[in-house]
Amino acid sequence: MKTRIKIDSALLSFAIILTGLLYQFPQVYSSSRALDNIWDFTGMIFILKGTMIRMVARGHKKSNSKDGKELVMSGIYRLTRNPMYLGSFYMGTGFVLIVWPWWSVFFFAALFYMRFRRQVLIEEAFLKQEFGRQYEEYCSKVARVFPHLRQLGQIKLGEIVNFEEAFSTKEKYGLLGWPVLAIFLETLQENVVFHSTSIEWTVTIFAVAALLYAGILFIRVERSKA
Repeated sequence: MKTRIKIDSALLSFAIILTGLLYQFPQVYSSSRALDNIWDFTGMIFILKGTMIRMVARGHKKSNSKDGKELVMSGIYRLTRNPMYLGSFYMGTGFVLIVWPWWSVFFFAALFYMRFRRQVLIEEAFLKQEFGRQYEEYCSKVARVFPHLRQLGQIKLGEIVNFEEAFSTKEKYGLLGWPVLAIFLETLQENVVFHSTSIEWTVTIFAVAALLYAGILFIRVERSKA
């Protein structure tokens, strides 16, 4: 645990330093406010999607493995063995699109892979020892992190998303906390790149993204249950 905290602290420090360095070269960012707004909108969608994935995953595990010692293979765990990492990847990508130049997404993806690959392998080894053949069969059918496209087409969204479970965990506070952080970071970024900013416009863009995402998600979940 201490090692993990040290690694995460080092990565956070690195991200802050890199952000500061990028701000010294505003020319690496797009000079178009319209394009910047598009990346902001897209980034917020990614942040909300990642937060919801984590909410759904933690809520489902909480409801189906109360003592934390049962192998959960239902719900979102039918699509990915590590939905929490998947959610974190979406969230990280969202913040990168908002704060860093769009092309740095590839750098973030590589950094994310290097950070979590070893940790995932350690966890898998533990689960294999804990659940044996049952876990091996589960691994053969379900993707490690990113769901297989064929599975996405076979499973209905209503079978994965349970709003009651999702809102039963502390992850729900991220629906407010992460957008607030994004507003702060975007305001700072615009002041550096464009030498001016409009918090009202930033809030409007993020609010529209949130309403659109929430509306589409709700409609798709309800339709899949019909």
